[in-house]
Amino acid sequence: MTKPTLVTGANGHLGNNICRLLAERGEPVRAMLRQSADPAPLAGLDVEIIRGDILNAADVARAIDGCGRVYHTAAGFLMWSRDPEHDIVRPSVEGTRTVLEAAARAGVERVVYTSTTGTVGMATTPAPLDETHYNTTPHTHYVRGKIAAEKEAFAIAQRTGLPVVATQPGLILGPRCWKLSESLRQVADFLNHGAPLYFEGGFGLVDVEDVARGSLLAMEKGRPGERYILSGEDVTVKQLFDLLAELTGLKAPTFKAPVPLVRALATVMELASKVTGSRPMIDRSQVDEFAGKYAYFSSAKAKRELGYTYLPARGTVQRTITWLVEHGFVNERRRRLIAGTANASA
Repeated sequence: MTKPTLVTGANGHLGNNICRLLAERGEPVRAMLRQSADPAPLAGLDVEIIRGDILNAADVARAIDGCGRVYHTAAGFLMWSRDPEHDIVRPSVEGTRTVLEAAARAGVERVVYTSTTGTVGMATTPAPLDETHYNTTPHTHYVRGKIAAEKEAFAIAQRTGLPVVATQPGLILGPRCWKLSESLRQVADFLNHGAPLYFEGGFGLVDVEDVARGSLLAMEKGRPGERYILSGEDVTVKQLFDLLAELTGLKAPTFKAPVPLVRALATVMELASKVTGSRPMIDRSQVDEFAGKYAYFSSAKAKRELGYTYLPARGTVQRTITWLVEHGFVNERRRRLIAGTANASA
């Protein structure tokens, strides 16, 4: 009898897409969700749902018992929090430690750990980076936490002999997200409100289905101890806004703001958030991490060793827009504008 495969963070954007692919292949899947998590992303899938917290060793041991493989996707994927150490850093680092130590004790066959290209770093030029680069100057709590978690994963692997492969996705967009991820929030904000400006920089866009498929390839073909970048087509911030505008009929920003101005605006937003208690649209750590930087990455290693492929940015952005519009993430007025454009071009 085939042992089940455990997926942590199974209701997340990547996690539910991994579960979907595994279930389509007929593999038994155990989907680990927090007690409070919405199971809607897994509706209709032939998976075993198990509730628990990745920070709770007993919960993790129960979830992993009898499993042959583990996809660890759960993390504190947030760019802002009133308590970032608790909400962002701790789930990434301590959660990874708890899951991988349990996996080592249970003698699982292999773990695929979902890291991020943020651990590779950002560049001030459009030259793509590869897995030989390491981010030594993180600014956001999210990237700082993921760097520490990736190091923790490989340290446990070295200490215990647990076969661990790390994947490093680019900026994930695409369908089947029931709660806005940090990446999708950027698109949803444009669809709902537009954007007053843009800044220098860019990133590799990747469809969530491509990352999910790449994760399965990493499980089958990845070399233990290795990192594999799973990114996509590189686009500038301006190109993304222009593409969104072209596909929706909405207006793209035309004012290119200097990075010091963006940082000054972020400072004001941070101060306002301290008064209101609400999340700022952008804070200084995000400006320092991303503005004027190029998150361009080479997926050549994953292509060569795993057979990884990805959709062009245009297809991924269109799929993202369609999902957000059809699933209630866009307000009615803007939805009508987008629908009008679609009808006019039909």
